[in-house]
Amino acid sequence: MTVSELSRDAAPVNLPDDIPPGRTVRARRRRTVLAVCAFVIVALAGGYVAGRLAGGPRPGGDGAPPHASPAVYTCSMHPQVRLDRPGKCPICEMPLVPEVSASDGDAAGSPSLQLSDRALAMAAVETTPVARRELSRELRAVGKVQYDESSLATVTARVDGYVERLFVNFTGVQIKAGEHLAEVWSPDLAVAQDELLLTVRDGTGPLTDMAKYRLARFGLTEAQINRLVEEKKAIDRVTLLSPITGTVIEKAIVQNSAFKAGDVLYRVANLDTVWVYLDLYEYDLPWVRFGQRVELTAEALPGRVVSGVVTFVQPVLTDETRTVRVPVRIENNDHTLKPGMYVSAVIKARLAEDGSAAPTGVEGKFTCVMHPQVLRDEPGKCPICDMPLERVPGPAPAEAHSGREGDQTANQPLAVPSSAVLDAGTRRIVYVKKSRGRFEPREVVLGPRSGEWFPVLKGVEEGERVVTRGGFLIDSQFQITGQPSLFYPGGVAAGAGGHRHNGEGPTRDSAPPPPPSSSGHLH
Repeated sequence: MTVSELSRDAAPVNLPDDIPPGRTVRARRRRTVLAVCAFVIVALAGGYVAGRLAGGPRPGGDGAPPHASPAVYTCSMHPQVRLDRPGKCPICEMPLVPEVSASDGDAAGSPSLQLSDRALAMAAVETTPVARRELSRELRAVGKVQYDESSLATVTARVDGYVERLFVNFTGVQIKAGEHLAEVWSPDLAVAQDELLLTVRDGTGPLTDMAKYRLARFGLTEAQINRLVEEKKAIDRVTLLSPITGTVIEKAIVQNSAFKAGDVLYRVANLDTVWVYLDLYEYDLPWVRFGQRVELTAEALPGRVVSGVVTFVQPVLTDETRTVRVPVRIENNDHTLKPGMYVSAVIKARLAEDGSAAPTGVEGKFTCVMHPQVLRDEPGKCPICDMPLERVPGPAPAEAHSGREGDQTANQPLAVPSSAVLDAGTRRIVYVKKSRGRFEPREVVLGPRSGEWFPVLKGVEEGERVVTRGGFLIDSQFQITGQPSLFYPGGVAAGAGGHRHNGEGPTRDSAPPPPPSSSGHLH
């Protein structure tokens, strides 16, 4: 309302008749100005009273509670910024928000945060109980099929001679133990046969035994020597026999060729069992144990999974690749796996309570040091080399092992979902639900990841519920309130020192880098 409007709406004033006309106009103007000033004063006073009633007493003023503290404003992106007045963040220019009040923690002094039902709904917080689960660590590797080294045999010439006839004249032939390989003629064998026949005509005695022993050293079998004695006739051509059942993998002689003593004539391998050599990196070795089951697949066998057993772990590390060779023994009765094939292998190492590789079921049994594929429930001698069997170190399984990993359920580790773990690189934390809307951070020690789960070695107890959704939002509220959080183990004040404008604490240039927290602010 303007002065002219007030003048127009004002009631007429009756003046005495003896007042001059000029003085009458000046009096009217003076009264109008006084009325306007009175209206302005009343309006200002009313606004002041309304503001006092709406805002309450000012901090530090008359009537203010003696314990009231000034409000603290912080930045959602840079919680180390803490000012006593609203404004913009000096680092990112975002509007400052009032600090959310948080709980002081429990009786043990652990920091905690209380969120309202509305804040829980906004953050969509979900929790999962900590429980014991059967976990396994999958080790993946690539391997190559090789001959079983314990099944290789070599046919070596023990005398000089000539090949008169070949029965096995190409590699890959399947033969059995005792079957003929070739017929050879040797002057040394002819002389040794004549010596035996001479001693036999004169009667048996030490000379006859010595002649038989010499022929045996030249490669004749006991049956061939006995037939020579019975027929009392030298054999022109001596037949070489296979020492084992298997496949001829190498042939070094041809028809009518000559050979010398010590030359390799044939190599034979038994393919009923093969080895797959896996190259495992050194950081995977803690989870590899003797007796573990291995699943193998090959491009030549689509849709088929072949099982094997870890025979042993070689004690030598390859410098070039930083890997260790692990032989896996596989039953190959149908000969589908060929030496030289490449296969993909998966070792599912079951985890124990402490995160290490769990027993495989062979602990407590007896095996041969020279032939680890031999496993017996009772002590005795190795059927291959007659060495005494030794007990496999480790505790014997509490219940019978059916040959499939996973039957043993004892000592399962505590597990939390991988989504519950907040990882800062140097430390890992989870948020534990204490009551409705109340959460507490816990630093945890984890074992190797197993799919969507982590084994927990330290930090939480069985039955506690951990936050699996909304953890980063809760962590941001801990940062905003200045409490210990993922990137500030000692709180914002201890970790960053705060952002001051009074000359104390770090300046804008020395402020720590911002953590990747949520920019939301929950009330």
